[in-house]
Amino acid sequence: MRTELYRSSDADTIKKPTLLLVDDDDVMLETLSIQLGRDHRLLMAGDAEQALKLLAANENVAAVVSDVKMPGMDGIELLGKIQQDYPDVIRILHSGHGDMKTVIAAINSGGVYRYLAKPATRSDIMDAIKGAVTRHDHAMAERKMVDTTLKTSVQALFGILELSSPLGFARAGRIRKLVGELTAALELDGLWEIEVAAMASQIGAVSVPAEVMSKLTEGANLTLDEQRIVNAMPGMVLPLIKDIPMIEDVVSTVRGLAGEKPPAGGWSPLVEGAISVVRTAIEYDTAAARSRTPEIAIHSLTKQGTCAPHVLAALRQVKGVVSPDSNSTHAYAIAELQVGMRLAQDVMATNGLVLIGSGTVVTEAMLDRLVNFSRVVGLIEPVLTAA
Repeated sequence: MRTELYRSSDADTIKKPTLLLVDDDDVMLETLSIQLGRDHRLLMAGDAEQALKLLAANENVAAVVSDVKMPGMDGIELLGKIQQDYPDVIRILHSGHGDMKTVIAAINSGGVYRYLAKPATRSDIMDAIKGAVTRHDHAMAERKMVDTTLKTSVQALFGILELSSPLGFARAGRIRKLVGELTAALELDGLWEIEVAAMASQIGAVSVPAEVMSKLTEGANLTLDEQRIVNAMPGMVLPLIKDIPMIEDVVSTVRGLAGEKPPAGGWSPLVEGAISVVRTAIEYDTAAARSRTPEIAIHSLTKQGTCAPHVLAALRQVKGVVSPDSNSTHAYAIAELQVGMRLAQDVMATNGLVLIGSGTVVTEAMLDRLVNFSRVVGLIEPVLTAA
C-alpha cells in the first residue's frame, strides 16, 4: 500500500503546493501522481488512518483528494474529520460511486469543494486542483491578515493598560505567567487563548483608582466598595473585545470570569478549563500579596473553596507546595481565630510588623489587639493554626 511522500526529480518540490491523495487502489495513486507530480508536492495514503497521520505531520497541505470506499473509515467520514480538524484544507471527492446520495452526504458532512467521478479526465482533475489551491491560498492570506489585525488590536489594549495602570499591567503579567505554568501542568490546549483571556481580564484596571490598585497589589484589606470595583474588572473589557474576530473563546472566558451565566449548552471544554485556570491565577495573586509564603496563599484558596480542586493541585505542583495534611494545620481569617488556638505562623501587619509569634496560644487579650490592628493598619490573612 502506497503511503510515502511522492518525490519528483525537481529539487524545489518543497516550494510547490502540497496535495494529499487518498485511495486504496495503488494504480489510481500512481496515475494521479503522474498527472499531478510535476507541479505539486504529493503525499499519498492508502487509507484514512494513514491520511490523518500525514496531515498531522505535514503543515500547509492545500487540498486532499479522497476516494469514498476504503478499508476502515470511508472517504466521507475522512473528509468530515478533515473539515473539523483542518478547516483550511480544501476537500475533493474522487470516486466511482457517483450516486446522488453519496455526493449529497459528502457535501453535507465533509464540506466537499468538488466532486470528480472516476475516471476523471486530466483536464478535470487539473482544473479542480487549480481551483482548490487558489481557494486555499486566499483563505491562508485572509487568515494571516486577520491574525495580524487581531494581534495588533489585542496588543494595543495591553499597551493602554501598561500606560494607564503600571501596577495593573504588572499584576496582569504575573497572572499571565502563572496561567502559562498551570496550563502546562494540566496539559491543556489553547494556551494562547487562555493567556490572552488572563491579560484581558485585567484591562479593567485602567478604571480602578490608583489607591485601590495599590492596596490590592500590596495585600491591604479592601473596603466592600473597593472590592466591588476589583470584582467588576473582567466585565469592563467586554465592550472592547466582543467584536474582535477570532477570539470567541477569549470573550467567553472573560464572560465567565465576569460572572455571566454559560449559554444553554454550557461553556466549551476549552472555555471551562480556561475560566478555572485564570480564576485560580487571579485569586492566587491576591492571596499571595496578603501572605508571606506560597503555602499560606494556597491554604487560603483551599479554604475559600472557589477554585477547582484539580487546578489547586496543579498550583501546588507549580509552586512546589506539598499537599497539606488536613489534620496538621488549618487556615483562618483573623476574625475566625478563637481563644485556645495555637498559631503555626507569625501574625503580621501589612506593614511587616510581627504582632504575635508562631507557637503562641491565642488569648482574649490577643484577639482584642488583633481586631484593633486590623482596623488601623491591616493584617496579613489567613493565619495558620496547629491542630
